[in-house]
Amino acid sequence: MRHPWNEYNPKMPWRMELGCYALNKLACGGLVFGLIWAYCYIAEAMTGIPVAIAGNSGELAAQLWAYGFALPAALAADALHDLLPWLRKPERLTLYLAAGFSIFLLLGSFISPEGAGISWSNGIAGTVITLLYYQGRHYAGRPRLSRGFGVQIILAFLLPLLLWSIGLQ
Repeated sequence: MRHPWNEYNPKMPWRMELGCYALNKLACGGLVFGLIWAYCYIAEAMTGIPVAIAGNSGELAAQLWAYGFALPAALAADALHDLLPWLRKPERLTLYLAAGFSIFLLLGSFISPEGAGISWSNGIAGTVITLLYYQGRHYAGRPRLSRGFGVQIILAFLLPLLLWSIGLQ
């Protein structure tokens, strides 16, 4: 039987697999949130002007980009990956890129104000951000990183709470 969440330890109980998968996704979300937060902070410090993350559709919170857009894109790509186990690595990568692009493009166009149209930059940013989730899925379960649950807990819970309490302004 194929174990979709932990390809590296087939004897792990399914509840532990599911917990490791959830922790992995939350850690990737924390990493994405931290990177978006750092980008906004550095860009604001350099220019002196607050950065609007969503381009022409107004300012969206980094939390919405990390957990509202990128996480559903990664979950959809993971679900399709598990339904299609015969996909090779380039095809899986294309699946993640397509899921990130389409979900960011669709959700970004729904949130944009009237008359703004489709922002292709949201889709392009979605492909880049979803690649972080792809890397997290395929490298977090390796034996050398399996001892890194402390790092995953910091990325999943402590980093987002710290950055959220500091705020983007």
